[in-house]
Amino acid sequence: MRTLVILNPAAGGGIDPRELQDRLARRIDADFQRTSGPGDAIELAEDAARSGYARVIAAGGDGTVREVATGLFRGGGDAGLGIIPTGTGNDLAFSLRLPSGIEEAAVVATGVKTTSLDLIRAVSADPVESDLYLTNAAVAGFCGRIGESMSPRFRRRWRLVAYPLAALRQLRDLRPYSVELLVDGRSIVTKALMVIAANSMYAGGRVPLAPGARTDDGQLDLVIIHAVSPPRLATLIPRVLLGRHAAHPGVSIHRASDVFLQADPPMWINLDGDTWMAGSASFHVIAAALQVAVL
Repeated sequence: MRTLVILNPAAGGGIDPRELQDRLARRIDADFQRTSGPGDAIELAEDAARSGYARVIAAGGDGTVREVATGLFRGGGDAGLGIIPTGTGNDLAFSLRLPSGIEEAAVVATGVKTTSLDLIRAVSADPVESDLYLTNAAVAGFCGRIGESMSPRFRRRWRLVAYPLAALRQLRDLRPYSVELLVDGRSIVTKALMVIAANSMYAGGRVPLAPGARTDDGQLDLVIIHAVSPPRLATLIPRVLLGRHAAHPGVSIHRASDVFLQADPPMWINLDGDTWMAGSASFHVIAAALQVAVL
């Protein structure tokens, strides 16, 4: 099986890229390419898909996985996706129950067992913005700018707790938004702190924001964290961290294939760990867009 590993040397896991490549080369038969900046993995993956690679492996965090998945989808969707989680949050890998160890993850990433992976197409209302594809979740509102608030050094130093620490630093930006949503054409108007359009269960550094979400069910899990009183918010936060917030009166969860979001003031939106934009946007499921290697 012709295999390419796309390695992000800037991933937040703190592993030296030369050491990582050496470890992988001893374990799997693959070609290697390193990214040099945002968007590189998309082009490398698309070229790989069009040139006949059967498996393309993203060695990096959720942003790297998102870019590789985008390139594979644009390249026709025939090449399988593998994941070696070397980033900060690694939320998709955690949702898929992939091994965290490098060598163990490499074995799975090149294995024969795969499962369908839905993608989410994010479309901005601004015609200047290009459509984007994501594998994990779009988080709007509070923590929408969490990705750009973390420097590479901060990510490497704090790694597994980087997202929660960064979220604490953003508490000063906690505010209610007047939100209007179209959920498969049905209107929802509310005051909200966060809106999450999720493809998988975990986001924001392994926080189970969308309990019950699946990456292969052809649906988005839309989680709305409504604006609530401070006492009620104090009871909600620990439930969210534990994934036990579905029944909380401050939370609404819906399943849909299409979601349109607009808010006042405009919400910043985070896509798979990377800050995207502030403004109206829609999210559409692309069911079974790719095959991803799993245990």
